[in-house]
Amino acid sequence: MRLLVSIHDVMPATLDRTRGIFERLHSAGLVPVTLLVVPGTGWDARAIEALKAMVAEGAELAGHGWCHQVGRIRGPKHWLHSCLISRRAAEHLALSRFGIVRLMLRNRAWFADHGLPAPQLYVPPAWAMGPVPHGLLDRLPFDFHETLSGVYDARAQRFHRLPMAGFETDTALRAAFVAGFNRLNRGWARSSDRPLRLGIHPFDFDLRLADSLRQWIGQGGQALAYRDLADQRG
Repeated sequence: MRLLVSIHDVMPATLDRTRGIFERLHSAGLVPVTLLVVPGTGWDARAIEALKAMVAEGAELAGHGWCHQVGRIRGPKHWLHSCLISRRAAEHLALSRFGIVRLMLRNRAWFADHGLPAPQLYVPPAWAMGPVPHGLLDRLPFDFHETLSGVYDARAQRFHRLPMAGFETDTALRAAFVAGFNRLNRGWARSSDRPLRLGIHPFDFDLRLADSLRQWIGQGGQALAYRDLADQRG
C-alpha cells in the first residue's frame, strides 16, 4: 500500500516523542516522513538543530498553524467542530479569512528565518482550513494544502480526495469511532489504489489505538512524498 506518512504537532515540547516516532518509521522503511511543524511554540537553537538533523535523515517539513490553540470558540460551526473533532486545536476556525492568510504567510516565513527548507505542504491544525477558497490558496506560497477530505494541489489546481487513518484517541468512544473509520479508509485505499494518509500524533503510542498503530507500521508499505501527488490521478 502506498502511504503518505506524517507526524503532527511537532514543537519543542513534543520533539523527543517526534524523534522516537521518526526513528520507528525509519526502521520500518517508511520514509519520507513529513513533520508538521508548529512555529509559534518556543523554538530555540537546540530544537532547530534537532529538526535539521531529522531533515538530513529523510524527514520533510510542512507548515501546521502557528500555536495550535484557540483562545475562544467562534460561532456554532466552530463549537460543533471542537466537540466532535478538534477540541481547542483548530486555530483557523477562530480567525477571519484575512487572519488565516496572515497566519499561513507568517508560518511560511518562519522556516526561512531559521534556515530550514521551505515547506511545500501546509496542513491547518485539525485539518480545518476555514473560509479560504481554493482560488486564494492558489496565490499562497504553498504547493499543497491538506484537509480532512484530501489534498489540494494549488499549482495544478486539482483536488486529490484521499483516504486517511489516524490514532489520536483518548476515550473509548473516540477509539471505537476512529478504529472503524480507519478500517473503512484502508478498504477504500485498497479498492481505489489511492495513497492512504497515515497521520500520527506525538502521544498516539500511549493512547487506546497504540497496538493498532504498531500493526499498521509493522505491515509497512511504500512511503510517498506529498509532491508525488503531482503524478497521481485526482
